[in-house]
Amino acid sequence: MSLIATVGPTGGVKNRLNIVDFVKNEKFFTLYVRSLELLQAKEQHDYSSFFQLAGIHGLPFTEWAKERPSMNLYKAGYCTHGQVLFPTWHRTYLSVFEQILQGAAIEVAKQFTSNQTDWVQAAQDLRQPYWDWGFELMPPDEVIKNEEVNITNYDGKKISVKNPILRYHFHPIDPSFKPYGDFATWRTTVRNPDRNRREDIPGLIKKMRLEEGQIREKTYNMLKFNDAWERFSNHGISDDQHANSLESVHDDIHVMVGYGKIEGHMDHPFFAAFDPIFWLHHTNVDRLLSLWKAINPDVWVTSGRNRDGTMGIAPNAQINSETPLEPFYQSEDKVWTSASLADTARLGYSYPDFDKLVGGTKELIRDAIDDLIDERYGSKPSSGARNTAFDLLADFKGITKEHKEDLKMYDWTIHVAFKKFELKESFSLLFYFASDGGDYDQENCFVGSINAFRGTTPETCANCQDNENLIQEGFIHLNHYLARDLESFEPQDVHKFLKEKGLSYKLYSREDKSLTSLSVKIEGRPLHLPPGEHRPKYDHTQARVVFDDVAVHVIN
Repeated sequence: MSLIATVGPTGGVKNRLNIVDFVKNEKFFTLYVRSLELLQAKEQHDYSSFFQLAGIHGLPFTEWAKERPSMNLYKAGYCTHGQVLFPTWHRTYLSVFEQILQGAAIEVAKQFTSNQTDWVQAAQDLRQPYWDWGFELMPPDEVIKNEEVNITNYDGKKISVKNPILRYHFHPIDPSFKPYGDFATWRTTVRNPDRNRREDIPGLIKKMRLEEGQIREKTYNMLKFNDAWERFSNHGISDDQHANSLESVHDDIHVMVGYGKIEGHMDHPFFAAFDPIFWLHHTNVDRLLSLWKAINPDVWVTSGRNRDGTMGIAPNAQINSETPLEPFYQSEDKVWTSASLADTARLGYSYPDFDKLVGGTKELIRDAIDDLIDERYGSKPSSGARNTAFDLLADFKGITKEHKEDLKMYDWTIHVAFKKFELKESFSLLFYFASDGGDYDQENCFVGSINAFRGTTPETCANCQDNENLIQEGFIHLNHYLARDLESFEPQDVHKFLKEKGLSYKLYSREDKSLTSLSVKIEGRPLHLPPGEHRPKYDHTQARVVFDDVAVHVIN
């Protein structure tokens, strides 16, 4: 039985807003900052504290808001990764955070002596904002840079306060952190640390500028090319996959923000949710789930296996849409399941993408969101001098013009696969057009990255042995580079081009060992776009092209 029911915020269905717009709303931003201050200042044993809410995801591996402790708990966080419940478990997780955040906002609003009624209404309308990294990877300065932020004080005057979105201050560092090196000594969450264990924000901003184009392509392809739940939902390997899953792109953001020269909080599953940016990131993950559901209206959670044990689900258990999503309860003794979570209105929120579609048929909503994805994340036609490759790419993956012929092209990716549990911690594979393996300093030759987001304990390490052959995969999309520099997607041209460009990669990990299970191949998947269609299909009349002699591994 749960002491706190997950019911979502009060006040009806309201939009979660893009953080770019959210920071410009005086009342919302003020309430958000003050509410985070309130939750972060609470005693860490309080179930409604920021610490306890963040701790649901990973450490300290204790039950959350339970009336009675369970017996024989698996020592891990509640979070579900690498399995079909990844999107829906995190949906309920965000919802309980959002309802407690709004509760804090209502408390804050009542302290205003000027226009209190308006502030209370703003608190009722407040929802957790999202960071749309697929469209604009660089978040506002209030999220990534500013040590202080400007808000409205209770008397109506403007003041500057310490920024609670930038980092969380542990008070104290929890004893459960002791076995985890730097995490046991850092007094605050840290992003992109350097070798001296100091936060390197300029370095993080540089990474974001490099990765922005690739993250947008991954987001587009993830939404458009995964029409089955098992391919869309998680980063486990799946038959006929040629685009990243929602979880894989999610992994990229975690590791990008957290991992510098050493691990930071966001790139370790046990610590990630303590960084306030986690909640902006995962709200966008949930938004992308809503977009995907809109263009696949008849698809929802399918069955699978819980490959990596959690506190709520035993290792190797069979899971499906009726699996309890611990520790989230609709009422004291009725646990949430994925079957009830397709409609976000049940939890009191929506997204601006759906504002003009309320009450529409599923076909109308599908077509409108399909167009929105093209407009926001797709490839644009060439401008100026005509580039036939760019224009073909735009027809297939973006702003499509009406066409009467059956268009054909190869969709080119770097396809990476590896054993998820071979290394013990998160790591990155960075790809460059540089024969020496490249570096982030070589901006002009950076191609993209594949990131593994994971951590271990003695218990999960034992589970790793049970799942030692479990494969994770990821994709880096090459079409933009080929259209820009080669103007051809034909196999013989692509092979020659990539060899001449010196495509290479390096493994970045704190562990002094190689990733022996790693497979890196260049794949060309034949696609066709039938007349009048806007969603490309696999062309089964042609064979997939695979090159395994192109990408060169350079020892870091």
